Amino acid sequence: MPQPEMLPSLPPASLGARPAPFAPDPTNRLTYDDEVFLRSATVIGVPVVAQTAWRFPTEIPVEAVQDLVDELAKGPLNRLVVRPKVIGARSRWVPATTAEPVRLHPDRIKPDQVVGWLDSTADGVPFDPVKGPLWAYFMAYTTDGGTVVAYNASHIVCDGGMKLGAVIAAVRRQHLPRLPASEAEREVTRKDDRRDARTMARAAVRGLREARKAGKVPELEAQSSEKRPLPGPQADDDVVHEVANASADCPVEEWNAAAERAGGTSNALQVAISVEVLLEAGIVRPGEPVKMSLPVSMRGQGDLRSNATSGISIAVETEVRDGVGRVTDLAHIRERSKREFSALFKGTRPDPIAHIAPLAQMIPDKLAKPLLKGVVTPLGLASNLGRPDPDFVAPFGVAADSIVFRALALGATRGELRRMRGGVTSWWCEVGDTCTFGIRALDPDAVPDSERLKEIVTTVYGRWGLVPTFW
Repeated sequence: MPQPEMLPSLPPASLGARPAPFAPDPTNRLTYDDEVFLRSATVIGVPVVAQTAWRFPTEIPVEAVQDLVDELAKGPLNRLVVRPKVIGARSRWVPATTAEPVRLHPDRIKPDQVVGWLDSTADGVPFDPVKGPLWAYFMAYTTDGGTVVAYNASHIVCDGGMKLGAVIAAVRRQHLPRLPASEAEREVTRKDDRRDARTMARAAVRGLREARKAGKVPELEAQSSEKRPLPGPQADDDVVHEVANASADCPVEEWNAAAERAGGTSNALQVAISVEVLLEAGIVRPGEPVKMSLPVSMRGQGDLRSNATSGISIAVETEVRDGVGRVTDLAHIRERSKREFSALFKGTRPDPIAHIAPLAQMIPDKLAKPLLKGVVTPLGLASNLGRPDPDFVAPFGVAADSIVFRALALGATRGELRRMRGGVTSWWCEVGDTCTFGIRALDPDAVPDSERLKEIVTTVYGRWGLVPTFW
């Protein structure tokens, strides 16, 4: 059991956040990773919301869900952003004084309406980093006697480690520390912001010096978002696009058997299936390696950062077999990811972002906006959450049948998605005898809707001897 002050180090359902360039900050200032998601919402206009959904076999009382919400409101998740008074200073966190009550859907929904209902919760509570809220709970009863609970949270306020850790602590009634009271409870003046701006300026100068010393970081030789051609203007660029999502259950025993047959692990199979979805969709070319990003939580003892995520990238080998693109060798995925993770934790893997992060965080929004037009999302990203803590699986005293993790890019247009040149983002977790693979496809042309994505996942699963049961 984690100590009361410990946020469990769990791999996050993330969108490829970079490592934080600083150690956990004793102040309430936002980290570079926090700022990335803040600017995605306020500058680019595409807020990123992480959604966790539990499916329970019985009816869960509304009061039980509200009790959890009340506990979460006492912890580190309940915070808001205050923008700086001085250019160059970082935004800061303050505790939120209220939390949104759980929202119960007025009617029972059919099991095949669950995903549609989950999608609709994205519009249920507009998240605002300054005014709040930044997280909310929703629930609905199903016609077959079950319950679905959705936990939506802005990525500005939490990554997977913070999100899961806060829930586990709330279930156990452990009072985690909130924010450093010395700053959170007093008026922060222009003098404080000027001091922080000077600190950031010194860090930026040091970072630029280190960047010159480090030189160019070797580029990963694989297909990636950066190498995908930038599409030209199209007539429907301004149309808001509903990103394709699919959530598939299957027996853990069958998943593990498929992984073992190919010389790998459950993690490696998730990566392979994600790449094969890219292949089947025509987003990448068969016979060439594909760059995949694998995030991992770096959260430690007493770490109050909203986002504390790092990650690695590996080249996944593909081939043409029986006329289709495949990933048949899982051993190389396991070996390459193990090597890269080892380098990450030893500190021997160069990070091209860390040196320039202080300077990037200092740039005002008005100047940042044109610079962010060329930002791309990962071609492939796979977050593996393994088997979550029992208190997360049964936060209301009843174990969930299945848990799915998803990310929602709200309000993105087809043109914006085309310019970001993303591919797929996937999550995997294991609950009881069931494992759930959640995936979303960011290419509005290759995968125009969720039905097409389900067809692709079904085809890819079949090649591994698996049969998906979709939410």
